Amino acid sequence: MSDPKTKVLAIAGGICVALFAFAFVAAPHSCEWGLTAYFFSGVAALLALFATPLALRTDRTVLVRIGLGLGFAALGFAVWIGGLFAANVRIMCRLF
Repeated sequence: MSDPKTKVLAIAGGICVALFAFAFVAAPHSCEWGLTAYFFSGVAALLALFATPLALRTDRTVLVRIGLGLGFAALGFAVWIGGLFAANVRIMCRLF
């Protein structure tokens, strides 16, 4: 797995799978700590997904690496929102 393209795809896939799985861990506790933890893990995942091609794909130009980072971040955002709804994370616990 020394190919940079394979490394980047494996790391990005692992981050997305971990974020989606964490939604199911955080969902039962969403009113106590789960929603906050899932929010901050999503932010960290988006930053990591954006930075991964910038750090590992040195065979490409900077503009291509930024484009890949934005694409991975968009995919991560879709996984983040998908996990939120698939795991049924409660956003509003109490109105009053």
